[in-house]
Amino acid sequence: MRLGRVCTAISSRATDRQGARRVEREMAEVTLDGGDVVVRLDALEALVTFRRRLRVPLASLRMVQVDDQPMSGLSLRRVPGLSWPRAFAIGSCRRNGRREFAAVHAKSPAVVLDVEGARWDRLVVSQPDASQVAAELAALLLARGPAKPGKGRPGAFPAPLD
Repeated sequence: MRLGRVCTAISSRATDRQGARRVEREMAEVTLDGGDVVVRLDALEALVTFRRRLRVPLASLRMVQVDDQPMSGLSLRRVPGLSWPRAFAIGSCRRNGRREFAAVHAKSPAVVLDVEGARWDRLVVSQPDASQVAAELAALLLARGPAKPGKGRPGAFPAPLD
């Protein structure tokens, strides 16, 4: 199942202020493959991060949200990866004991996936149609319903305190 169209820039024939032709590149894409949420990276992002795709089980997904200014909450230190202040952040980082992966461009809204019990604790991916992708993922989370408390599996709520 595809969660939105391929996220390409507006036009590959766009021109900059000097009239020179520039090529807009593709961005990472969030899809659903079986029971997993898959983030497919474009060629440049894959080269920088040493990975082509990230896979997170849908059962591990805890929350989905949209961030209109994704660069504000990210650490710029990416290993492996690359970042430039107020422009982009691509790669992984460990912060406060949590693993985070970002493929973010400053002028694009991002889908933020909070995950529990998987390799990554948080995924932040820029998408031109971030609202639509987040809404589709949120609908899947609602359809899944709450897990039974205290079962110790990904997506399970902790047992209530007595």
